[in-house]
Amino acid sequence: MTEAVVTRPFATATDTGTGVLQTFVTAGPSTIVADISVAHGGLDLGPDPHELVCAGLAACTSQTLRLYANRKNWEVTAMHVEVFHHFDADQTPHDRFERVLTIEGNLNEEQMERLFEIADRCPIHKLLTSGARVVTTVGGE
Repeated sequence: MTEAVVTRPFATATDTGTGVLQTFVTAGPSTIVADISVAHGGLDLGPDPHELVCAGLAACTSQTLRLYANRKNWEVTAMHVEVFHHFDADQTPHDRFERVLTIEGNLNEEQMERLFEIADRCPIHKLLTSGARVVTTVGGE
């Protein structure tokens, strides 16, 4: 007899029906509240979905750069990644993410240039720039 393989979702979102648009999002071991701004009908109690995508890109970029710098034994003392989301109605695709990297340490120009190249290799950057398939199925059965 073979055991059933149980997979855990990477993330869940639960709307309890008690709020306006507040949603409890669980990713890994953490749960946060996702919401939208008051101007758009929410209560602004947490990041909106676009901010969560930006957070994923920022975190992945930072982690990818840290792993690379550590593997190369480069002296990176601090790193800060900012991600901005823009909607450009006159462009295709409409969504544009702007990423600003601040890297501190004892690095030469060549090393800094290489880290900027490596930023484009983070898995979330690749996902956003190459696209993905989303398959929806019925749950709860």
